[in-house]
Amino acid sequence: MQAARHPLFLGITLVMVATHVAAASGSNQPVYKWTDAQGGVHYGDAVPPQYAEQDKSLINAQGVIVGTIPGKRTPAQLEAEAAKRRTEDAARQVILKNRQRDQNLLSTYLSVQEIEALRDRRADLLEAQARVTIQYREQVHVRQQQLERELARFKPYNKAPGAQQPPLAVLENLTHTIDDSAAQDRNLTIKHEELEQIKTQFASDIARFKELKP
Repeated sequence: MQAARHPLFLGITLVMVATHVAAASGSNQPVYKWTDAQGGVHYGDAVPPQYAEQDKSLINAQGVIVGTIPGKRTPAQLEAEAAKRRTEDAARQVILKNRQRDQNLLSTYLSVQEIEALRDRRADLLEAQARVTIQYREQVHVRQQQLERELARFKPYNKAPGAQQPPLAVLENLTHTIDDSAAQDRNLTIKHEELEQIKTQFASDIARFKELKP
């Protein structure tokens, strides 16, 4: 019974075969590597027709793979490969972004206290802006209430005989005031969201800085 070949021996043998084929074919003649249906590896200067649609590798004169010729792909395979590339690209972008973030942290701050000081300054600024927005919103609410009381003297709110239609200027002012009030509510919500984002971001930066400079 013939002894089974060691994987290392088999690999060396395949490289020797590829090198021999490449040398025999000439330096300008491409050498291909492909696999048959039984998993056997083959080398040659031409691929048999039955393997023309599968992946093939290009071999140089030293038996080293220098390129790959993709075989035929089904639409599902093409989409799966594209999805894999997108996932890999996204993962690389995350790595690059995290690496850049680490560099920025180390080049910008010398201590955790510096990060905390910047966090507090930005938080104080947003809180001051929120207080201004609240004060202005209260003024808008007062103006809205005044316009609503004025509008109550006219139809259809005033049911008294002889009540007049509301002046157009009052209706326009009330509409603008209601819109302004809604805008200030949105601004205040945005300020609160930005404040939470700042707290979350700086907490993450502080934790990472401590990891980089324990």
